[in-house]
Amino acid sequence: MLINLTLSDIATIVGGRLIGDDAVVSEVSTDSRDDLCGKLFVALVGERFNGNEFASLAIAQGATAVLVSEEVDAKPRIQVVDTAQAYRAIARHIRRAFQHPVVAITGSNGKTSVKDWLSQALSTDAITLKTQSNLNNQIGVPKTLLGLAADHQYAVIEAGTSFPGEIEILGSTIEADVVVLTNASGSHLQGFGSIQGIAVEKGKLIETARPNASVVLNADDPSYSYWLRLLAERSLLSFSFHDHEATLFAKDMQETVGGSQTTLIYQDESFQLKLDRPGKHHVANAMAVALAMVALGFEFERIINSLKHPEQVPGRMELVPTKSEAVVINDCYNASPKSVEAAIDVLSLYKQHTKWMVLGALGELGDQEIAIHEALGKYAAKAGVDRLVTIGPVAKFAAEGFSNNIKSEQQLYACHSKNEALELLSTLDAEHVILVKGSRSAKMEDIVNALKI
Repeated sequence: MLINLTLSDIATIVGGRLIGDDAVVSEVSTDSRDDLCGKLFVALVGERFNGNEFASLAIAQGATAVLVSEEVDAKPRIQVVDTAQAYRAIARHIRRAFQHPVVAITGSNGKTSVKDWLSQALSTDAITLKTQSNLNNQIGVPKTLLGLAADHQYAVIEAGTSFPGEIEILGSTIEADVVVLTNASGSHLQGFGSIQGIAVEKGKLIETARPNASVVLNADDPSYSYWLRLLAERSLLSFSFHDHEATLFAKDMQETVGGSQTTLIYQDESFQLKLDRPGKHHVANAMAVALAMVALGFEFERIINSLKHPEQVPGRMELVPTKSEAVVINDCYNASPKSVEAAIDVLSLYKQHTKWMVLGALGELGDQEIAIHEALGKYAAKAGVDRLVTIGPVAKFAAEGFSNNIKSEQQLYACHSKNEALELLSTLDAEHVILVKGSRSAKMEDIVNALKI
């Protein structure tokens, strides 16, 4: 933790009451299974767990104190009404003590890739704290901020959302110096009702940023004009494939299965961006990273050089060697409608292969579930996917969209199970390329794991 705090300090920060002796705390934990020596144990409460039940155990295991919302037989303790709110308050206090830039990233697609890419670029020169894995919620964001240390020079924090109001909660904890908002699309429709609802939610990261923050926006997103109205005195940095007036404009993109080359126009100068992976979405992510680095004061030539070789994130357009020598594109980390379309666009570059798409269900689409799956099937057919394999009753709606737009040489397989699909896929050789895609809940990595060497 960046600074040590006394229990009385923490009680003041969280608006709680210290019961027992004062002491110094060097770390905070929410897991009673951790080594708790010298730490404050925060008893979070959820639908399936109640950390208050482990307060006495935490003290017995060496915790300096516990922070609880119920009467417990444990001292020292800090008594509060809401431990989650208190946890965030401690994290916010630590963040405010951090004297270096904090970047917050959100969006329906690309936020994790941008977070990892930006962190990689910054880490070549400076020690950078970043959100690990998918710790982008009300527990993960405070946990990350509490990991700030004296040697960190940047923090790159990802903010996700699963219900209206969550981004505002997270943004109020992060208080970003730089905001990156990649886009708003049809992920999480179930919780927000419409893309407009998603745009409003994502925009809360702008509204909770520091008054002098820089904000990186996708000028091609339909919600761009709405987000502009939220800026107040904050600085705008925009990127676009269409708007010549954007801060960063991309043109003349060329791509093959091995990568892409794009001309970027920044301050009336041309720069060549060469990436070792194809996909317009990767170029968009690169532009978002570039402008975040501009906001942090980097020279653009240095930025371009730092973007050339992004680390491969497992499950994100990952080429996987297989037993049968077929090419497998593992893109099953997660799925939204726009990310499925982007993956199909990359698949369509494999002109010399028979192009297979294996699709599991997309989740959290609410009453748009059927229409969106059908539209994705149609998109795949129009893009020239040769074989569509759907798995399960929800993904089967994509099969209907595909079949209604199919050409004679295209084929469709609506499978009930992954094993049924694997019977088709396991015999495919080097003349075939297989895109595997689906939401986390579909566990499409089971297909990849069965096929890989």
